[in-house]
Amino acid sequence: MENDQVVVGDIPSQRAGLQPRPALLAQLNRSGQGPPVAVLTGTCGVGKTQLAAAYARARQVAGWRLIAWVNARGSGSLLTGLAAVADAAGLPDGGAWQGPADAGLALRHWLEADGSRCLLVFDDAQDPDLLRPFVPAAGAARVLITAAREPVADLGTSVPVNAFSPAEALALLAGRTGLTDEDGASAVAAELGYLPLALDQAAAVIAGQHLEYAAYLAKLRALPVEDYLVQTKDGREHPYPPGVAEAVLLSLEAARAADPLGVCSAVIEVMAMLSPASVRCDLLRAAGRAGTLLGGGRRVAESMVDQALERLKGWSLLGFSLDGRAVTVHCLVAQVVRGGLARRRRFATACRAAASALEMSAEALAKPLDQTAVRQMPGLVAALLENAGPHTDDADEKLSRMLLRLRFLALDHLMELGDSMPDAIAMGEPLTADLERVLGPDHPDTISARNNLARAYRATGRVADAIPLVQQTLATRERLLGADHPSTITSRNNLASAYRASGRPAEAIPLFEANVAACERLLGADHPKTLASRHHLDLARQESARAGTGPPEQA
Repeated sequence: MENDQVVVGDIPSQRAGLQPRPALLAQLNRSGQGPPVAVLTGTCGVGKTQLAAAYARARQVAGWRLIAWVNARGSGSLLTGLAAVADAAGLPDGGAWQGPADAGLALRHWLEADGSRCLLVFDDAQDPDLLRPFVPAAGAARVLITAAREPVADLGTSVPVNAFSPAEALALLAGRTGLTDEDGASAVAAELGYLPLALDQAAAVIAGQHLEYAAYLAKLRALPVEDYLVQTKDGREHPYPPGVAEAVLLSLEAARAADPLGVCSAVIEVMAMLSPASVRCDLLRAAGRAGTLLGGGRRVAESMVDQALERLKGWSLLGFSLDGRAVTVHCLVAQVVRGGLARRRRFATACRAAASALEMSAEALAKPLDQTAVRQMPGLVAALLENAGPHTDDADEKLSRMLLRLRFLALDHLMELGDSMPDAIAMGEPLTADLERVLGPDHPDTISARNNLARAYRATGRVADAIPLVQQTLATRERLLGADHPSTITSRNNLASAYRASGRPAEAIPLFEANVAACERLLGADHPKTLASRHHLDLARQESARAGTGPPEQA
């Protein structure tokens, strides 16, 4: 890594309306001379992420060794992002971690010891206790944290980010619209509370529709937001700052008017359902090709999806990552889109479209295994589940089953990675219960999820918790498939191995004996599986003899 720059994560590219904000950037540079951590704090929409991205892009141009961007909103995205950074930095063994937090802890220790010209950005941090173990406390690395919540500011030197100054607001509007009417620009800026997010939306519409400031202001004031949106009250979503909902609605209206086929609408709706996760463009292109983006089997060429993404970027409704491979939507923009969907009773339809796109992507990831995309999939599924929660229930059976299937695929991916077993347990416990309730205990997905949960228990040392699940799986497979089916033999071996691991070798002996007999009958005495079963049987007998126990009495 000494000779090559490493850039990791979905660093936002520069937005059209970016203002340099030199005073804040100078403050960030000054904070780099003291403690290694600076925390950008401020309300939603003031441009914290854009400021951090500008700082990161400047460090990349300056040739810093490592520029890493991690979505720190939740545990899943945080640990996934840290693992990606650790892997890219070569820590240690290409990322052979025992637990989900190990990669983040290894990265922290490495940055504390050798962090010169390294930048780590934690974007959208919500929980200081979640983040604290992974934040370098010393060393030469630079760490930026963006947060809307004040408690996070305790993690480092606070750098408050406020709305634009009048001069910055006028510069943004004039730069994007080309208009010289300062009084009109001042009126628009004041109406929108000088909030960068809202001003960006306004400038895009004014420029795109060739409006005067007064005409835009009239449209803004005439828009009855309550007729367009449903504001949920689940304690998670942010209240709309003054003018933001109206400005976003006008941008959405403009984007839809310029796109009669509805590709822009379909893309932004899927993005809103998956917010705040970053979404790969390939996922959206694949959804277009498969006919799941527009629904009804209507296929959309990749070029049309790309065109829609560019248009939405032009209307300031989404932003690209620096490498152009992923897109994100601001949480307030996503909230407006979801509110409009709920108002038009299209929320479940949008959920189904997003779920279909994710399911198709999840099933394709294993051919061949894309580790980066696999790590991101649980975060996308979690975002969809969180967004769908307040508006859907079991009455929408199709959607409920789609979401259940997505959770099943996400668990499968976690098991394939093999380094996130505590996360697999957290996901697998409620999933197994829901699968048994909805699909029944004998459904293949239920059996597979139960088996995965047992594997995760064993991998984390919870053998006693694994044994009842393996017993149930074995009994089910013997009943449905027969004693000699390969899956039954595998389950019998798993249960016997679990007995051995829990210090109960005598109970493993009859299971291994049954497997030896089945393998000899089906495969022959010299087949590798037969030999392996016989070897396991010998080990169990030796362990039982040393313990002074024998096989349990037969009833």
